[in-house]
Amino acid sequence: MRTLALHQWRRNKGSFLGFGAIILIAACMLGSALTLLCTVGPRYTALADELHTADVDIVVPRTAATADVRDVIDRTTGVAAVEPHDVLLMDAQIHDFRGTDFAIRTMITDADAPRTLNQTRVLATAAGSGDLTIAQYTAQFGQFAPGERIELRIGGHDESFRIAGVVEEMEFGNAGSQILAFSAPAARFARLERAYPQARMTEYAVSVSAGADPRAVRSRLERALAQAGTPVAIDASSVRATRMMVSRLIILILVVFAVLVTVVILALCTFHIRNIVETDRTDMGVLKALGYTGQMISHAMMAPYLLVCVGATVIGLALSTLATPAIGSLIALQAGFTFHAQADARAWLITIAALAGVTLLFAWIGVRSLRALQPIEAIRGISARSQRHTVRPLNRMPGNARTAISLQQAAASPSRNLLVGCMTFLMTLIVSFAATLTYNAAVTPDNLYNTLSTETPQVVATPAQGETTEAMQRIRAIPGVQNVIAYTTARVGIDGTQMPAFVSDDFDATRNDIRYEGNHPATAHEIAMGSALADAHPIGSKVTVSHGGTALSYTVVGYIQSVNDGGTVCELTNAGYTRLDPDFAHSPHTLYVYCDGADTARVIRAIESTCAGLVTHTTDMERMRETSQQMYGSIMSAVSLAMLILAIGLTGLVLMMVVRSTIVRERRRFGILKALGYTSGQLMRQIAAALMPATAAGAVLGALVAGMAARPVTDALFATVGVMRSQFDHPALLPIAAALALTAVQGALALGFATPIRTISPYQLITE
Repeated sequence: MRTLALHQWRRNKGSFLGFGAIILIAACMLGSALTLLCTVGPRYTALADELHTADVDIVVPRTAATADVRDVIDRTTGVAAVEPHDVLLMDAQIHDFRGTDFAIRTMITDADAPRTLNQTRVLATAAGSGDLTIAQYTAQFGQFAPGERIELRIGGHDESFRIAGVVEEMEFGNAGSQILAFSAPAARFARLERAYPQARMTEYAVSVSAGADPRAVRSRLERALAQAGTPVAIDASSVRATRMMVSRLIILILVVFAVLVTVVILALCTFHIRNIVETDRTDMGVLKALGYTGQMISHAMMAPYLLVCVGATVIGLALSTLATPAIGSLIALQAGFTFHAQADARAWLITIAALAGVTLLFAWIGVRSLRALQPIEAIRGISARSQRHTVRPLNRMPGNARTAISLQQAAASPSRNLLVGCMTFLMTLIVSFAATLTYNAAVTPDNLYNTLSTETPQVVATPAQGETTEAMQRIRAIPGVQNVIAYTTARVGIDGTQMPAFVSDDFDATRNDIRYEGNHPATAHEIAMGSALADAHPIGSKVTVSHGGTALSYTVVGYIQSVNDGGTVCELTNAGYTRLDPDFAHSPHTLYVYCDGADTARVIRAIESTCAGLVTHTTDMERMRETSQQMYGSIMSAVSLAMLILAIGLTGLVLMMVVRSTIVRERRRFGILKALGYTSGQLMRQIAAALMPATAAGAVLGALVAGMAARPVTDALFATVGVMRSQFDHPALLPIAAALALTAVQGALALGFATPIRTISPYQLITE
């Protein structure tokens, strides 16, 4: 049997190498996905434990942080330990954050205060002294380094700091928690406290009891402290889910495409083995006549596949150790914690077992016919398959001789047609999906950006006290300004959870409609809920909304999405929010200014010149949009390019094995045709033409399915990160173009792989 296995290897070495190459691709993708799945979560947990990250963080105004509040926290069910700290909490704009102004809530802590919970680890320090320490996410994503200066606009004033160092912290992590953490030395912290007394807060870091749910404990604390007010209330579970968003999406994409590649592998494996059985049927009949059993021959035929599979899988896993760190660096950038991907024994074992197992299964399916093989019939050239499938004679084929031969060859192998058709179908789906990603990320980048973000104008203007209406009128009169709306982000409490509330009377005038079901609020008693709250609050139901010491009832009229907020968000009208906070009617309302992107700088200059004294600050949001679009576009373009290369590579490998197998099986027939006067070029074109019907059928079916399923698949993919309404466009021409391109590429590849026909000599076949 060892001799038979070696014979199979020598005779079909090229096919085995092609099979191994496809296994290698699948192993690399599946190994990377499983490595991330097995290591990212444990690494996050290990860092959180190492730095003693609190399970719940509650922030209350310093004036409300009394002994009674501490007593309420201590007596709350599930609370095991509490550690209070003085902090500053304010809305700030970080200048030159990746090339633009970035508005976000910031928390500044006293770097010299001792901490048991929420510790940090120093990653880099500046030479000399500094007066602000920044988190790893701010340093990497915002492109800041120790020793450089960072400017924060706080309360209408610019504060400049020299960066003392970069630390790793697991309390807030990235911007998904809606807070960025900083720390300042005691002296600078004290000066900031005196300069911004309204920002003085007390943070209660809470460790929960074993087995307690951090989300449930946070909700209890928010309800218990409703009178005191909780500007910030987060729990470790929610923060973790937000930070791991990109990791989950990447793992899902890798697994899906590894499965698609594996499907191609299995179909190819079964086809190749059945082809060998048919080609070497006489030899196997002789082996059976000599006393070898069908099981012995089957094992000998399956052995090369298993060895190639295991070898290629190990090589693919080794290559995944080069690809995984690159993916890990992207995860670390988004999640804001240190992660260096390393090989994981569990991922390797699962990948080897999975690929080897399915290869053995489908190889066994391919050799099943050997058990029923009768030696006499095999030696005589009689097979059950030939009796079931009779090729139509040439004189009954339509067209001239060349057309008849091509049609006969196309119908000669149903298994080959099925393999080529299925492969073309899957590759059309992959290329169509890649084209859709590229179109929405690079050609129309607003689509991807709007899918992952909320409303983003070109300019955000902050009016002075009492000047909102006048400022809006003057800005609207500036040439180039297309629209101005009042759109303010406030905070309210629902079900014991503090969340952002988008407040406006002009939701229908926004450019990015984040509503995915129902309506926007239109009256003072209506509210639209975020996706995370949809299950608990059906449309038409009543929900209690609180702010400060006021709690009022609103009617749910619709649902909205917000990826960055994890779906924990709501919409209210100006009158609706004024019911909760009467002072809001007289407070400045943030103005969203819309114009052409190219006119943004000119419009900002016009606002600053015509609205001096009416507007205290303007923010160029177009620069942030462009920066984010470039980042998203480069990532998605890289993913699309990788999928395109994968599709063409798999197509080439499968066609190589199919065409070479056809040439080996039909070698004598091609020699006879050459003796009759057919040239090598004509026979090569016949082989390519024989594959065209199956290729065209697979491409057409793939284009139809891609056209119908593109939106549901895209929606399902982005739903894993909280997107309930995708803004993607799905042009019908993309699947059609993908199908036509793949058909042309497969035709060219088939011609190229058919070149061994040139070496077939009629004289040599006669003398053999």
